[in-house]
Amino acid sequence: MFKKPITISVHATDELARARFAREVRAVLPEVKVVRRDEERDVDFVLMGADDHAAAATVRRLTRAGEAPVVLVADELGESELMAVSEYGVESVLWRPAITRRRLSQAVHSAAGCCPKAPMLTALV
Repeated sequence: MFKKPITISVHATDELARARFAREVRAVLPEVKVVRRDEERDVDFVLMGADDHAAAATVRRLTRAGEAPVVLVADELGESELMAVSEYGVESVLWRPAITRRRLSQAVHSAAGCCPKAPMLTALV
């Protein structure tokens, strides 16, 4: 039986960080295909640095559009920011310095609807 790969797009204000993250995803999750931001995809990833207002605007735009579930990868995220992204409807939040293959895989598969959803806060632990 042929399995269709999960497609993700990566959004970031820093193109180098976007390319680096896409390369990391390809290396650790062979079942995931990274596509361009304007292509049809299963999950949107947004990379957010500290005080990254452009990334916050991207999160709002993508969650409002509702084309694909959104996973946030944050360098820093305070309690109020976490509550805000939760209200926007972000599927998962990953703390960039603590990303592991397992956490990344769980976030991708959960957002794509391939496995049971874990509470958002478990991604930050």
